[in-house]
Formats: sequence, C-alpha cells, structure tokens
Amino acid sequence: MIISILAHRNATQRSFIRAVYAANYNKDLLNELDKELSGDFERAVMLWTLEPTERDAYLAKESTKIFTKNNWVLVEIACTRPSLEFFKAKQAYQARYKTSLEEDVAYHTSGDIRKLLVPLVSTFRYDGNADEVNVKLARSEAKILHKKITDKAYTDEDLIRILTTRSKAQIGATLNHFKDNFGSSINKYLKEDSEDEYVQLLKTAIKCLTYPEKYFEKVLRRAINKVGTDEWALTRVVTTRAEVDMERIKEEYLRRNSVPLDRAIANDTSGDYKDMLLALLGHDHA
Repeated sequence: MIISILAHRNATQRSFIRAVYAANYNKDLLNELDKELSGDFERAVMLWTLEPTERDAYLAKESTKIFTKNNWVLVEIACTRPSLEFFKAKQAYQARYKTSLEEDVAYHTSGDIRKLLVPLVSTFRYDGNADEVNVKLARSEAKILHKKITDKAYTDEDLIRILTTRSKAQIGATLNHFKDNFGSSINKYLKEDSEDEYVQLLKTAIKCLTYPEKYFEKVLRRAINKVGTDEWALTRVVTTRAEVDMERIKEEYLRRNSVPLDRAIANDTSGDYKDMLLALLGHDHA
C-alpha cells in the first residue's frame, strides 16, 4: 500500500499527503512510517517522502558527520541542483539543524578539500543558458585551466574560482574549448593524479556540472557491481533523480552496460526495497 501510493505521487502530491495526514491525525507521516518500516526499504521511503530540498538538507548533514563523512555527496548536491533549489536546500538545512551548511562543511573539512568545498557550497551560481555564453571568456579561461592543470596547480585560486562561480553553460563552453584546443578533456588530464582525494573531488565536480547523467550512471554501476550492493548510494540516486533526469540516466546505463537499469536493480535487490526502487524508476510514466 505504501509503495502503491507514495511511489506514484509527485513531490507536490507527497507534500500535500503529509500535510493532510498531519491535519487529520495530528501525527507526522514520516514519524509513523519510521515506526513501521526498517532497513533499506525504510530509507528509500523516507528519502522519497521528504520534500526535495529537505532531502538534500538531510543528505548533506549526513555527509558532514564524522562517521559517515562523504564529500562526494556534498559535491553532487552542490553541482547537480539548480541554483535556487540548492539555495532552498541550504535554507532547509538551517531551519532543521540551526547551523549553516557552509559552517559545517568548513568545520568538518580541512586543507585543499576545504578550499574547494566551501566555495562550492557557498556560491549562488547563475544558472545561465547556452545563448548567454561569453565565447571570448570561455577561450581565455580554457587557457587558464590548461596552464594550471599542466603545472599540477590543482588548488590554484583561479581554477577553483572558475569551477565554483561560472554558470554551467559557461563552464560547458570553457571545457569544450579546452578539449578542442588541447586535444583531450580536462578529466583526462586529471586522470594521472586521480588517486588523490582532492583531484577525485575536482573531477566529480566537473562531471556533475557538465554531464550529471554520466556521473549518476557511474555511481549506480559501482553501487550495483560491488561485492555486496552499496544500498546507500543506490537509494540516494534513485530517490533524488527519479523526478529529474532518470530517463537520461537509464539511457546512459543501458549504453554503458548493455543491461537495462531496472533489470540490474531487480537482480541485485529483493523484497519491498526492490519493489520501491522499481516503482520509482518508472515514476515518469506513472
């Protein structure tokens, strides 16, 4: 019943169901679900039922905690959400945790990683579009990025400034010029140092800003193909992208793995958890 109702309702409808439930029964639906459910199924239902900005606030908080520290999730949230949505998630974070996301990220990170993450979560990035790209600026900043990366100056202020402040359209144009002028994508240049956590985060930010569906496909592939499924990653991607770009992620997954994503998930999960995820994968058609 929970799957048949909640998994087939959009964010507005789910929010309305929670409000009516609270008005009729004087109880929080999330708390009631929490009492009834457990394990991976509970996590999937809870994340899905939260409003998207509340969900991002929750995932971000989880990522800054010492025991579950996961800087990749912070980069993912900061770089794949539209600017206004990310701003609202930060407001939800403040309302819920009585502290700012910027403050927590600065406190829980250090060194080069802090130097990258704090501006990433602090910037209100202009969304922009392809018509507004400054071609001259894209050319000059492609040269700056190439010089910094060739010199292995990965923590240079200009490199961080370009990646953390420019609109996604502008960054896309800059990286296209980079590839055209210097023969390889920026991430190929970064590959030789990819064991370094900072460089991995830099690559993650670039991928999330330019090709989020490729980034999420890789997260899903790794989650499913691990010895023992990474349910946290699997649940996070399915619940956060079902209403956004899941169709593109499914196409990318099929292209990359020659197996449909729903079949891969069905083979790797079971029970109510499996049914919930499969329902969310088909959410666009519900």
